[in-house]
Amino acid sequence: MTTRPPRRGYAMVLVLVFIALMLTFYGVAYRHVAAAVRIETARTLQQQLAEGSVHAIARGLALLQTGLPPQDPYTCATTIDTSTGERSFTVSFSSESDGTWTVHARPTLPPDSSEPMPETFATP
Repeated sequence: MTTRPPRRGYAMVLVLVFIALMLTFYGVAYRHVAAAVRIETARTLQQQLAEGSVHAIARGLALLQTGLPPQDPYTCATTIDTSTGERSFTVSFSSESDGTWTVHARPTLPPDSSEPMPETFATP
């Protein structure tokens, strides 16, 4: 009876299988992490874009509670403190046919020179 020499090379096969398995797990995990990072980045950017205009509309609605604007449509400007610094917004008030008012806010563009937002619409 002859003895066979011991087989060698199993360690290298195991290392290659381990590397392939780890790369597969990394690929699956990277996909989920990359998707989560993209979603969070989009949410943060959307929040920063809407941050100032939402506060400007809120100021406009609070002003509308003090009375009616002097003219229809009425436009004024306000400055809002945001997380990126102060930003200027133009707030527009317009009347609908059924007596309701709409309030729109947009970033102020350089040639726009609207009057500053008054403290109240109430007549003295």
